[in-house]
Amino acid sequence: MKRELLMGVDIGTQSTRIALLDLDGQVVTSASTPQEMMTPKPGWGEQDPDLWWRNVVHNIHVAMEQAGASSDEVLAVGVCGQMHAAVPLGKDGELLSHAVQLWCDKRGADLAEAFKSGPHAEAAMKLVGNPPVASWLGFKIQWLKEHDPELYEKTWKFVLSSGYINFRLTGEIATDWTEASGSFLMDVRTKTWSRQVIEYLGLDAEKLPEISVSSEIVGKVTAHAAGLTGLAEGTPVVVGAGDMLCTLISSGLTEPGRASDISGTASIIAVFVDEPVLDPRLMNLHHALPGWIPFGIIDSGGGALKWFKDELCQAELREAERKGQDVYDILNAKAGAVDPGAEGLLFFPYLMGERSLGTAFARGVIFGLTPRTDTGAITRAIMEGVTFELRRTLEIVEEAGSKVSGVYTIGGGARSDLWSQTKADIYNKTVYTFEASEGGILGSGILAGTGVGVYPDAHAAVQRCLRIKKVFEPDSSRTARYDYLFGLFKEVHDRLQEPFDKIVHMP
Repeated sequence: MKRELLMGVDIGTQSTRIALLDLDGQVVTSASTPQEMMTPKPGWGEQDPDLWWRNVVHNIHVAMEQAGASSDEVLAVGVCGQMHAAVPLGKDGELLSHAVQLWCDKRGADLAEAFKSGPHAEAAMKLVGNPPVASWLGFKIQWLKEHDPELYEKTWKFVLSSGYINFRLTGEIATDWTEASGSFLMDVRTKTWSRQVIEYLGLDAEKLPEISVSSEIVGKVTAHAAGLTGLAEGTPVVVGAGDMLCTLISSGLTEPGRASDISGTASIIAVFVDEPVLDPRLMNLHHALPGWIPFGIIDSGGGALKWFKDELCQAELREAERKGQDVYDILNAKAGAVDPGAEGLLFFPYLMGERSLGTAFARGVIFGLTPRTDTGAITRAIMEGVTFELRRTLEIVEEAGSKVSGVYTIGGGARSDLWSQTKADIYNKTVYTFEASEGGILGSGILAGTGVGVYPDAHAAVQRCLRIKKVFEPDSSRTARYDYLFGLFKEVHDRLQEPFDKIVHMP
C-alpha cells in the first residue's frame, strides 16, 4: 500500500538530520550525520555548506532505504537550518566560501557595538525591531565586506543554511520571514527588506534573496538533484525556516500565552506574541506562521553541559562506557543528589559570549567553588545557571505585558526530569514535555505538509501531531531560595561586564 510521507531536513550545528514523517507527525525513520564546528579564533564559528549538502544527500538515501520508501511516497520536503549563516553564492550558483560564519560567530561584535553607539542606532532598532548584535546576518555580511571585499563583490546572493539546501534541491533562491527578521535588515511593519537600514550598514540590497512565506513552495526537485538524492523529480520543496522557529512549531508555540524552552547546543526561551516587544534587551524573530517571537538565547546553553562532560568528566565517561549507559544519566543522578542551589554555586554559561543582555566578549564563569564542590554540584549549577539566564528574558517579556501561563520544553535537556523540574522551580511556572521531542525536523515537516495542503495551517498540524508526556509543577518550598539566587545571579552578571570587555584586549 502506498504511504503518504513528509520529509523534514534539519541542518544543525552538531549534525545534519533527515526524517520521514507520517501525517500524524510520527517519525517513520531518520538518519543523522555528525559534523564539527570549526573555531579558528576565539568567538569564531564556521562550517562548510558543502558538508551540509553531502550529509543531506547521504542521509536521504539512508532514510529512504531504511523505510523501504519509494520516491513517489514523499509528498513534499521542508528544510530548516541553523540561523544567520552567511552563505555567499556566485552568479552561476557556485559556493564562494567553504568556511561560512555560523549563528554563534561573534567576529562582527566590534561592528555591532560601533553601530549601537552611532547616529542611526535608535532609528534602525525601531525599523527592524531588534538591537544590533553580532549574530545578525547583516553584521556578518558587513564584516565580509570590510575584511574580504573581493568575496563580497563576487557574491550574487547571500543565502542561509536552509536556503542553500533549497538551492541545491531546486535551483531557486529565497528566504523566509524567520531568517529575514534575524538579519537586522527587515522592516517589521512591511516584512520587506529595509532599504534605509541596508544603507546604514553600507550593504547592497540586490545581494539579498526574496522574502517568502515559510510554507510557500520555493520550487521542485530538479532532475540533477533527483539523480543525486533518489527523490522524485518534481517533488515540492517549501521555503522552510530557521531551525529555532521550526523547533518552536514542534514545541506547540502557536498561540499567545505560551512559552517554549529549547535546550539544545544553544538554549532559548521564546514567547508567542502578536507584535514585537521593542526592548533593547530582547531580540524578536517573526514566527514561521503569523506572529512574533521575542526571545533570549544562550549560544552555549546545552553546549556548556557538553563542554563540561567532554573536558572534565573523564571518570564519568569511562563509567558510562563500562556500564553501557548514557553519560548524561550518570551526571543527572549526581546532580540530583545535590540540594537545589548547589550551596550557592553559580554558573554563567557564556562560553560563546552574550547577545543582548551582556557583552559579546563574555566568557563562562563558575562562581562560588569550595573544596566540597564535586561533579554533581557543577552539573546542577550548569542546569540552574542556564535556567537563571533564560528567566531574565521571561521576566522582561512579562513586564512588557505578555503573561505566560506555561512553558513547553524540548531539546536534549528535556530528556532530563531533573532539569525540567528545575525549570519549573526557577520559572515558577508549569513545565510540559512531549512524548516525542523531534525539534526542528517535525517543524520543517509540518511546513512541508502545510505547503502542499496536508494541513490547513501550522496550528492545526500541531494539534494533530503533538502529545504531552509529563507535567512538572513548581515546588513552592524552593521559591525563596531560587528567587534569592536569581537576584544574586543578576548582580554578579552585571559586575562581570567590565572585566569581560577588558579580557579581549589582553596583550
